[in-house]
Amino acid sequence: MYPRSFTPVKKAEQYRACKRESLKFMFDLTDTICALSTASGRSGLAVVRVSGTKSIEIFGKLFQRRNRKKKLEPRIVALGNIVDPDNGGILDEANAVCYFAPKSYTGEDMTEYSIHGSPVIIASLLRAICSLGARLAEPGEFTMRAYLNGKMDLTQAEAVKDIIDSNTLFQAQVAARQRSGEITRRIKPIKEALTDIIVQLETAVEFVEEDLPLNARETVSGKLESAIKEIRNWNKVNKAGQVVRDGFRMAVIGRPNVGKSSLFNALLKQDRSIVMDLPGTTRDLVSEYTSIQGIPVQLLDTAGLHISLDTAEGLGMEKTYQAIADAEAILIVVDRSLPPGEEDFKIKSELHKLSCIVVINKNDLEARWTPADMETYAGEWPWIEVSAKFGDGIDRLRSIIFEKTFGSGEIQRDDVLVTNLRHCQYLEALEEEMVRAAETLNDGMSEEFALVHLHKGLKNIGAITGETSVEDLLTEIFSRFCIGK
Repeated sequence: MYPRSFTPVKKAEQYRACKRESLKFMFDLTDTICALSTASGRSGLAVVRVSGTKSIEIFGKLFQRRNRKKKLEPRIVALGNIVDPDNGGILDEANAVCYFAPKSYTGEDMTEYSIHGSPVIIASLLRAICSLGARLAEPGEFTMRAYLNGKMDLTQAEAVKDIIDSNTLFQAQVAARQRSGEITRRIKPIKEALTDIIVQLETAVEFVEEDLPLNARETVSGKLESAIKEIRNWNKVNKAGQVVRDGFRMAVIGRPNVGKSSLFNALLKQDRSIVMDLPGTTRDLVSEYTSIQGIPVQLLDTAGLHISLDTAEGLGMEKTYQAIADAEAILIVVDRSLPPGEEDFKIKSELHKLSCIVVINKNDLEARWTPADMETYAGEWPWIEVSAKFGDGIDRLRSIIFEKTFGSGEIQRDDVLVTNLRHCQYLEALEEEMVRAAETLNDGMSEEFALVHLHKGLKNIGAITGETSVEDLLTEIFSRFCIGK
């Protein structure tokens, strides 16, 4: 039995009722809503989605099935015609499907119409649905209803948007794991351990006349340390999650005519930058997006760094230094077919405090750099010989960039990565509160001091999954969704 001072989490049904009540200011959750769920514009097919108590009634008035004698069955696609409720004219031939609550995406009665992707037909269908008692959905309202009806927690809801926004397959795979509930499953044992510790300490506070035995305090501290270790290891990996979601910028720099633009093109696998034998060909910043092992990268091809009285070249070099300041990764390119030059070492000295990768280019030509020269120049930075012109070593360079960004062996493709900044911040705050609670117990202080931090930690977990989220937080999250999701 719980002590009087400990309040267990409300039952799921009661909690969702409270959420519905608190969110009435955002949406009228009793309305039937509709939206185009595929991309706007012309397409071969388009999907219009309807959710709410009137969705099946609207289906009956709007959609004429070819086989009307057959009983309407949920989750079975039917072929028929969409008719105009005003004049009975046929708007389009379509496939349609019904979902009965709670077995739908939103947990409500829901229908979907697959129609031809003409903007005129789409607009006519949405107008007809609204005339029958529905309204156009707000951004994220379908997923909001799914969340409020217990079809997913907040981490899964946010992952829906990440799947849609993915630019690479790796990003989509990471988001799909989050959509399946991996974050919630990973955090569940930590939450259970934290709850168990709180119960034990609350019991000690409740029966204050019976001091918590030393061995019991040590047991509690041991459980807390184990939970801290788990969350700390997770947080280390999660720092890479932001890069997976948002990508990073990488500047390609060096003195003129070392092959920066050729390397830029080789990494892009296309001829984006102009390549000529004349020094100073690139005078302006050239930017393009690519991916390296599934991570989005903004590549920046820069003007060569050297002493110049030319105004245009001077402006180009100013942009190069700005690119260096803005980049999270830097490739320093040198030409091994020419002896190591003063400008090469000047560039290195200016960047010695930054994290760089040295690319020794033109290995298809006779080397004027000795292995010792290469080792000395690179120092503690990783380095590689390549031929940007013929593509030799480029794949290995990509691997080095990935390892430099994430650390060798630090990230696995099947890791449960937290890519959402909000989640990362709450997990870091959770670790901090747990560490503070452990310190108070180890210092022999009263259990009440530790409980303050543990309850804050539990609140951080709830903010991640949505169990203790507030209206402003939910408004911010779901307003960023596209219409129809």
